[in-house]
This record gives sequence, C-alpha cells and structure tokens, in this order.
Amino acid sequence: MVALGIWQLARAEEKGAALARYDANLAAPPLTVREPVDLGADLFRRAEATCSPGATRLQGAGRFGFRLLAECKVLAGGQRLLVQLGTTRDIQTGGKWKGGRVSGYLTEAPDSRSVFRQAFDRRPALPMIVADPPLAGLAPSPGPSIAEVPNNHRSYAVQWFSFAGLALLIYGLALRARRGRA
Repeated sequence: MVALGIWQLARAEEKGAALARYDANLAAPPLTVREPVDLGADLFRRAEATCSPGATRLQGAGRFGFRLLAECKVLAGGQRLLVQLGTTRDIQTGGKWKGGRVSGYLTEAPDSRSVFRQAFDRRPALPMIVADPPLAGLAPSPGPSIAEVPNNHRSYAVQWFSFAGLALLIYGLALRARRGRA
C-alpha cells in the first residue's frame, strides 16, 4: 500500500507536467494534420485538416444534448480521426457532412470500450478535432478546459498511506489481543 502511495505521488508529478503542456498547447500555433497525431503532446492544440467525408452519427453529450460525430480520413497522409461537428438538442438532427477543411482543437475521441477491455486492448485513443466553428445549424461545442482535467493523484496517495496506517493499527490490535489470550 505504501508503494501504491509513492506511485500515486509520481503520477501526480507526471500529470502536473502534462497539464502544463496542455495549457501551453492552448496558445500554440495551429497544427496541420497530415500524419499521425500524438495526443500526449498535442492535446488541446488547435488543429486543421482536410478530410474526405465518412459516416456520421449522433452520440450523447450530457447537458449539451447530442454531438454530431463524423469519420474523417485526412487527404494528406491518410490519418484517420473523428470530427465533432457541433452539438444539438434535437435527436432528429443528422446533418450531412461533405468533408473538406475542418479546424478546431484536438482531443481524444469517445471510446466505447469497457474499462476492462481497455486494460487488455492497448490501442491508443483515436484523435478527434472538435470543430470551431461548428457545422451550420449546430451549436458550438464547449472549448477545452484544463480545469476539467482531474489531477487527484495526491488524494489517492493519501488514501493509500491511510490504508497502510490502518493496516498497521489493525495488526497492532491483533497482536495485543493475542498476547492478552496467552
């Protein structure tokens, strides 16, 4: 348990560095997507791509209603990604996307795999460009926010150290009870 606490402290440092990188990406010049995107380095960075159109689908987006997602094959380089074209509260909105130039910011595409499956299927997340501006007739998607990326590893470390302390306390009480019976 102590080792897990120490590991969480290390993860907190890694996450802090990643958050600083994401914050810097918000002000970085736009990236033109031509080859595979490194989301670890480019998350939240503005991006542009010219895409051939693919299938579109609506997916739940919580308090924003539904987001319209389109598959995109980048014309220069063949990178596959998703484009979030905007949001709507009308489930009947299907929207036809003709492809073409899209700009917005990079994020991870929604992943429908279960946590269990993700543990064994190590394929990286598919990149997604959240269109800004949205497709005509759709509401804009909320912009990226560093504040919404959790960095709760320090609290997890405290939790593991507390578990270790409780285990020592229980062990001490068990030894005391055993001595009392002897």
